[in-house]
Amino acid sequence: MQRDLRPWLAYVAVTSVLGACAVVAAVRGPAAVAPSSPDRTTAALTTSAQARAAADDDSMVDRAADRAADRAAAEVLRGLWSLHPEADGRDDAPVSFYYFHEGDIGLYRYGHVAYNSTNSYHWAVRGDALELRWNKTGAVTRIAYRIDRSGARPVLVLDDDPKHPGQPATRYTLVPARDAAARAPDLLDATRVLSVSANHSAMDRIDNRLWIDLQKYATGGIGFSLWQLRAQGIDGRGTGWHHVGDFDDWSTEQLTYRTTASSSSAAAAAGSVELWFAWRKERATTTWLVRRDGDARLLRLTTDPRDFGVVHDYLDAGPSFAGFGLSADSD
Repeated sequence: MQRDLRPWLAYVAVTSVLGACAVVAAVRGPAAVAPSSPDRTTAALTTSAQARAAADDDSMVDRAADRAADRAAAEVLRGLWSLHPEADGRDDAPVSFYYFHEGDIGLYRYGHVAYNSTNSYHWAVRGDALELRWNKTGAVTRIAYRIDRSGARPVLVLDDDPKHPGQPATRYTLVPARDAAARAPDLLDATRVLSVSANHSAMDRIDNRLWIDLQKYATGGIGFSLWQLRAQGIDGRGTGWHHVGDFDDWSTEQLTYRTTASSSSAAAAAGSVELWFAWRKERATTTWLVRRDGDARLLRLTTDPRDFGVVHDYLDAGPSFAGFGLSADSD
C-alpha cells in the first residue's frame, strides 16, 4: 500500500515557514545586538548545561519518589475487596470482587456463589489512579480511587468502576485473609489439600485433583475445560467446580459429587460419578476410566455432562487448589 505523504509534507512546510519567519524577525529586530565574546558564550553554555543537569537530577529524584509512593499504595491494595462483604455462602448469594495479588496479577469475579465469571488483569498504581490492563482485550482502564477508612474495615472507592459503568462511585470492602478463602474457595482455599502421595498413584481415586483438557487455538491463546475436585469423604462424597474458558477469562460452576470405583489395577481403573450442579439444579451421572499414558494419568468421562454428553479425556494436573497459585494475603 502506498503511504499518503501529504500530511507529512504539509507538516514540514508549516514548520519550515514558521522557522523562516522566526529568522526574519530576529534579523529585522528593533535593535541590533552586539555579538557575544567567546568567553561570555562559553560561560553561558556552561551555566545552561549545569542548569539542565540540576533539573535532570531533580526530575530523577521526583520520579523515584513517585515510584516509591506508587509501590506503597499498591501494598495497601493487595487483597480481596468485595462489593457484597456481608453476603453469605448460599448458592444464589451475589459475588462481585476485585482481587489484587502480588506481582501485579489481579482478578475480577462477578455473578453468584454457585455460578460466576472471572476476568484477569494486570494492575498498577499510577499516582492517584488505579491502572488495570485487561488480559483478554488488552484494554487499559485508569480509575480514580481512594481508600475510605472511616468504618470498621477499609473500603476501596472507585469513582468510575469499569464493571459498573454509569453508576455512582462503587465501594468494595477489604475482606480479611481469614474470610477471603470462603469468598473464592476454588482459588484461595488450600486447607483441604491431601499430600501428593495420598492418592496420586491410586488409580481408583479421581478426587483431590485438577483434571484439565487444554486446547491451543489456531487464532492464538489456550482454552481449557477443568474439573477441580476437592478431597472426598469416606462415603465418596465431595465438592468441587467445573471451569471453562481460557487463562484470561473463564466461568466457574460449583458442584457436589459422589464417586465409586468398580474395578482397579496397576494400569487402569473404572467407576462412576454422580454430579449435582446447584445453580442449574441439574443432576448428571457418567462412568469414568483412569489409565496411564507414560508418566501421566488420564481421566476419560464417557458422557461428559459439560461437553454435551460426549466422550472427553482430561489430564491429571496435580492436587486440587494447586493450579492457580493464588493465596489470600490481606489482613
